[in-house]
Amino acid sequence: MTRPSVIGNRIARARKLRGVTQQQLADALGIDRASLSQIETGRYSPRADTIRKLSDYFQLPIGDLFFNPTLPADRDRDSLSLVPIVIK
Repeated sequence: MTRPSVIGNRIARARKLRGVTQQQLADALGIDRASLSQIETGRYSPRADTIRKLSDYFQLPIGDLFFNPTLPADRDRDSLSLVPIVIK
């Protein structure tokens, strides 16, 4: 099983690769910035609906975002759109 700190590091890396602040991502997900910070540092595990929103936001399958040792963006930065989408 993947540790929460590893998952959080992947979320932080995906966010930073796209040039998105914690506040911008938190707003798009509908959560507090402090909650996102706790997810990124591994102190808090995201809820199922937050996991889905993260997957939608980064346009990555849940498996890639949470369980793949390297994000597709790490292998090929041109393979992903770097424009975040807005989740309603």
